[in-house]
This record gives sequence, structure tokens and C-alpha cells, in this order.
Amino acid sequence: MAAINILAADSVSLSGSKILPRNRFRITSRTDISNEEILSKFPDHDVLLIRSTRKIDKSFIDKCDYKMIATFTKGTDHIDMKAAANKHIKVINAEEGNHVSAAEHTLAITMSIYKNINLSDSIVRKNNFGDTDFQRRELFGKTIGIIGFGRVGSYVGKLCRAFGMNVIANDTDKFVERKYKTFEFLPLNILLKESDIVSLHIPFNKDNANFFSKKYFLKMKNNSVFINTSRGAVVDEDALISVLEKNLIHYAGLDVFKSEPLIDKRFFGMQNVLLTNHIAGKTIESRERISEIIFQKIQNHFLQKVSPKSAAAKDGG
Repeated sequence: MAAINILAADSVSLSGSKILPRNRFRITSRTDISNEEILSKFPDHDVLLIRSTRKIDKSFIDKCDYKMIATFTKGTDHIDMKAAANKHIKVINAEEGNHVSAAEHTLAITMSIYKNINLSDSIVRKNNFGDTDFQRRELFGKTIGIIGFGRVGSYVGKLCRAFGMNVIANDTDKFVERKYKTFEFLPLNILLKESDIVSLHIPFNKDNANFFSKKYFLKMKNNSVFINTSRGAVVDEDALISVLEKNLIHYAGLDVFKSEPLIDKRFFGMQNVLLTNHIAGKTIESRERISEIIFQKIQNHFLQKVSPKSAAAKDGG
């Protein structure tokens, strides 16, 4: 039986591949090569391993003969899923791999803003240790409104409860409301008016482009904080910049941006925004967990055991 050839085209952890039988799977690592090089130099491979920084569009899919594309990410918005489905290319991801890291980062950004960590650090570095004349606040008793209560959002909610915060949520999926019935779910307009902190955790798709627009920012409290660790394209950045410039909200914490790695330079001069470089879900632990999940899915797909029923069918039984 022919071996399954796997190409790692991006820098991903291969630690999870130890579960694959070496006589059945061969892995080639050629990180950071272009899509054109993938097609020209590795046309006969079966599985392509990528990260979210690589865009897989219809043009690439039309030209490739891969059986599977495995993205070491939660989201799949960098892949033309319709084109892949039409060509019967299976796309796998690790939706359950980095929710702990992403949720913790959300809390880290929120705490940094509330405790004014960056400013305090700069004061100490300037040898002004006695300068404590800047605002710091507690998370205890504050209300956080979580929009999108899936794996990441719900874990943010659990962490916030441990801080003594009031957690309210909004999700379009009624199953989510039933699953997390110990949390209070509210209509979005009410959530925005009641929240001291609004944290966004929704996927990007064509329906969610610029979802969080000016009308939603204007419903938030003037002293509220906006956090986005999901996808940059779900937020209208012009509207966000406008409300920050006019102090219509207190602060924003952003890990994702619409045109990353190119960031709107207007953010750089603002003192009421905290910026991180799309690292919320990227930790040592999540990298290894995602690797294990992806290679387990690869093994399950290519080494599926034949059930007695299907075997009997093949034998005419």
C-alpha cells in the first residue's frame, strides 16, 4: 500500500506525528515556501499542513491534487472552503486546540488595561517609582459581556467568574444557550448597555464582515472596554478608531486586525488602546495540543478501520 505523503509548508509542531506509523506516512518539512512552489515542487503529496498566515484560494485549490489540507488553527477563513468541498479536498482544523490560551490572553489584556500595567512598567523604567498618580481598577464586581459563547467565549466566562465578575453572554446558537444554561444570555443591545467590558469571540465569515459596527460601539458605556481576540475583520476598524479618538469608550484591547500584518497606523499613536500581535491562541502548550489533534485526525482519516458491516457488504454478505 502506497505511503501517505505529508508536506509541512509552514512552521508547525510535528510532535503529534509520533502516532503515525512510519511505514504508512512520510513527512517533508519545507516551511515558508510559496503556494507556487508547493504546486510545482510537491504536486504528488497527499496532505498539506499550513497556518492561518497562508491563504489558500480557489486558484490554488483548482491546481492542486491534495486529498487533505490541515490548518493548525481554530479558524478556516484563510481557506476557500467552498472550492475545497467542490474538489472533494478534506479540510481539517483544531477548533478545540487553543481555547485555553486564547481565553487566558483575553483576561491578560483585560487585566493589563484595568491595572494599567504598561504605564506602570514605563514609569518604573524611567526611575519614577513614586509616581502612582494614574488610574487602576478592580475586575471584581464588573460586568463582562461576551459575544460568542463557544469554546473560547465560554472559557473566558468561567475565568471571569473566578475573579468575582458578573458574566452576561450573547450567542446566535440556541444550543449554546442550553449548553451553558448557568450563564445569563441577553439580547445584544441590552448586553452592550450593561457591560463594563465587551469581549468579542465570533468567527469570521462573509456574514460577519464588519459585524461590530459604529451602531454597536455607540451603545456601549463611555467608560467601557472593548476586547477583540477573535478576528480583525469582524470589527469596523474605522468606527473603533473614531470612538476611541472621541473617548466614547474608555479603552480597547486588540490582538487581531483587519489587514494584518499591516496594521492601521492610527492605532500606534493612541494612548487608549493595547495592541498584541495575534498571539492569543499561540502558546507552547497550545502548539503541542494542536499538533496532537491534527495528526490524530489525519490518522483517523487515512487509517479508518473497516467495520464488520462494511466488510460484509464488500464481500456481498
